[in-house]
Amino acid sequence: MLSYQHIYHAGNFADVHKHLALMLALEHLSAGTSSFSFYDSHAGRGIYDLASTEAEKTKEHQTGITAIDLASKKDSAAARYLKLINDFRATHGETSYPGSPAIAQTFMRHGDRMFLTELHPGEHRHLLDNLGQYQSVDISRRDGLETIAYLNRPHHLRGLVLIDPSYEIKTEYRDVARTVMKAQSNWSSAIYMIWYPILKDERHKQMVRSLLSLGGAKAFESKLMAPAAVAGERMQGSGLVIFGAPETFIEQLEAAMTDVQQLMFAGEGEHIINKGQPTGNHPLII
Repeated sequence: MLSYQHIYHAGNFADVHKHLALMLALEHLSAGTSSFSFYDSHAGRGIYDLASTEAEKTKEHQTGITAIDLASKKDSAAARYLKLINDFRATHGETSYPGSPAIAQTFMRHGDRMFLTELHPGEHRHLLDNLGQYQSVDISRRDGLETIAYLNRPHHLRGLVLIDPSYEIKTEYRDVARTVMKAQSNWSSAIYMIWYPILKDERHKQMVRSLLSLGGAKAFESKLMAPAAVAGERMQGSGLVIFGAPETFIEQLEAAMTDVQQLMFAGEGEHIINKGQPTGNHPLII
């Protein structure tokens, strides 16, 4: 199914959750001396205009990035994220918003590489227009899960894999778990970040159990639950399962999400961390 276009949801609270975590991981990778690769399974168009007809139709950004005005702690992750957004807008316009590929591009150094897949023809064209000028970026119109599942020769030893499909098709939950299982067997040194929506029917639960079982003690789940006034009828929260994060990553993410809850939700909502158990403690369900 190729109907999903992220422009309708760009900048919402789930994007803030995902992009803050992504920024923290990229800060870690870019602080190292060796080169790294970034893979995005569902890259979208890379850059969004929050004043577009599509974004204004849903106005989801108004309870997301647009609701965040100022970070009180100038050295906090939330403050760094807002600076990243403001610096981006200084170049691309005051209503622009960077998607995951554009955020990753700000951390690319000489020798680093970015590999973006996007199957939707219209979004792929936008992606080429927005990021195709960078020599370090490889853009392909391919199935992102299939690409990552068979990634048996990664460009670098270090890297980050972002998997964030729309989950319009229920089988994508199963497909994501299978993709990560295959990818990890080929590239175990990478950081894996799997995003999913938390819906009322909780259809994500089996996938999360499988992922935490697969990752064991090296994996954890981060859930940002929106307050009732923001959650709406379907999406109640935003979830991430993260593998292979740096040692202090959980503490950094918890502090960042505490700041974001205050800035975006006036302290309401809830951020929950669930840590994986040692491998073998739970059966793998895929």
